[in-house]
Amino acid sequence: MKYHCTPDTDLHELIGKDGCDGFEYGPLSHALRNGEDLVLEDSHVLSRLTVPKIQAVLHGLFIVETEETLRAPAGFKLVLH
Repeated sequence: MKYHCTPDTDLHELIGKDGCDGFEYGPLSHALRNGEDLVLEDSHVLSRLTVPKIQAVLHGLFIVETEETLRAPAGFKLVLH
C-alpha cells in the first residue's frame, strides 16, 4: 500500500479517526491490520517528530475506538520514500 505524505500529515491521520460509520482506519493501521507493507511517499516532508512516533507504533498500537491492539506482523515493511 502506498500513501502520499504532506507537510500536514500527522500520526492521527496515519492511524485513523472516528467517522459516521464507525472507526475509519488510516493507512498505517490498515496496513498493520491486513499485513500489508506500507510505503510512505514523500516522507521527507513529515515533521521530524512524526517519524519516531510511527516507529514506536510498530511495537504495538491500541485503538481505543475499536478496543483492538495492532502489532506489525512478521515481515512487515514500512518504507519511508
